[in-house]
Amino acid sequence: MKFSIIIPSYNQDKYIAQTFENLKELKERVRSGNISIEILLFDSCSNDKVQDIIEEYKDVIDYIEIKKDAGQFDAINKGIEIANGDYWTWLNTDDLIEIEGFVKLAGILEADGTIDYIYGGVKYINEKGEFMKDILAKQLSLNHLVNKDPGIYQPGSFFKKTFTDKIGILKKYNCCFDYEYVLRLLSNDGKVYVCDFIVSRFRLHSTSKTGSIVPVFVKEQLEISKKYERKFLSKHTLIAHLRLLKHQFFRKKG
Repeated sequence: MKFSIIIPSYNQDKYIAQTFENLKELKERVRSGNISIEILLFDSCSNDKVQDIIEEYKDVIDYIEIKKDAGQFDAINKGIEIANGDYWTWLNTDDLIEIEGFVKLAGILEADGTIDYIYGGVKYINEKGEFMKDILAKQLSLNHLVNKDPGIYQPGSFFKKTFTDKIGILKKYNCCFDYEYVLRLLSNDGKVYVCDFIVSRFRLHSTSKTGSIVPVFVKEQLEISKKYERKFLSKHTLIAHLRLLKHQFFRKKG
């Protein structure tokens, strides 16, 4: 079984070497088995330090494109279109794959190739790579994501290529293209499997998208969920507007 891991890259010189080292270790771990991994890197003309790191790890990477893109969604879409794996995912240049978790996940897919979307838990780490907390994965439903909680488990999510070929590529959003994609997958009756173990490590730091542009996240979530018929008087609606008010209040106060 073959897996494609797409790496969208832009100026993340602080952590990208750790991500490449993680992928190098992952490739070595599965080399003797029936699993193969291709690494597809799309770098949006990052700084010289990133280019030096890419050069250092070029033997780990199967495809490298260094070209200005239209954003993270665009870089990932380029990878989706050329990926040759049975399953694919993307990995940000500050995150890591939990190697033993991946091996377990691959074993599940080898036993059941009818799964369209598989994901597992996420280990949160800080800037130094130190453990913060584990978030175990729960079963997601379209109604829950649209009307209650838009939280998904993107790191450690793998998608079946033949299924995603039918539903298309990511839409043009700054942050929440992954949220929309999962909603689209569920609305098209994709077969989902939830792993009861950790599959990835998500790095939370001050310059990450998740931590730095909360209003953009919330507004995009509201826009997307509305397209999927979110109820106006829903838990998601209420919490989203409270988050926007909170951010506006503290921004003015500061």
